[in-house]
Amino acid sequence: KQIPIINNQGKVIDLYLLKDFNNNYLNQLPHVVIMAGGLGSRLLPLTKETPKPMLKVGDKPMLEIVLTQCIRSGLKNYYFAVNHLKEQIIDYFGDGSKWGVSIKYIQEKMPLGTAGALQLLPNNLDKKILVLNGDVLTNLNIVNLVKFHTENDSSATICVREHIENIPYGVVHLEKENFIKIIEKPSFRHFVNGGVYVINPEIIKLIGKGIKMDMPDLINSAKQNAFKVIAYPIHEYWLDVGLPETFNKAKQEWEEII
Repeated sequence: KQIPIINNQGKVIDLYLLKDFNNNYLNQLPHVVIMAGGLGSRLLPLTKETPKPMLKVGDKPMLEIVLTQCIRSGLKNYYFAVNHLKEQIIDYFGDGSKWGVSIKYIQEKMPLGTAGALQLLPNNLDKKILVLNGDVLTNLNIVNLVKFHTENDSSATICVREHIENIPYGVVHLEKENFIKIIEKPSFRHFVNGGVYVINPEIIKLIGKGIKMDMPDLINSAKQNAFKVIAYPIHEYWLDVGLPETFNKAKQEWEEII
């Protein structure tokens, strides 16, 4: 994370720090929105009295892990979109001063979806916004993501993860009733939504006032309205903690990852 600068005689004359380069991009990204208002229905009964982002992986709530990963990249200003059992989240994180950052809250009067909540942000935002799901654990390099978004002059960047689907049977290809071929136990590769986005503020204007909308719908709308939308592949560790089996997997793996 440090680069020594030497002169022709081999003497160190300066020291460049990685954070000095990172700030050039992160200065264009003043706000982070973490979506933390979901019901967590698939994780019942764990989420009956605890909001899903507050379920603990190791000794920390998932939401604190997501926040800490962002803080490590140097980001300071946060909005948490909260709804279900929101008091637990607000009481735990407060204004963010415990972590040396600023945390404000987007509180919906009615469920607006993961994208609809963005319409409650201040109207004067004029720089890029990082949007993350509060139940996605990843050590994604945020600086590289923002750099990719900026250098490609994108209006919206969606992070994607390769997912391999293994079919345990022979897949038969037909044309009507005519046999074409059979492929034994094939694998299919897909890119799935990683739950992390960088968007420019003009994208938020596509959300109708008071309209419920999720992030995939907003990304589709941006593309339909001729905004440039690109994808950024996540090669680092990534896990969507939405099911009991992935929650157990997170508890087993995350401590080793970090």
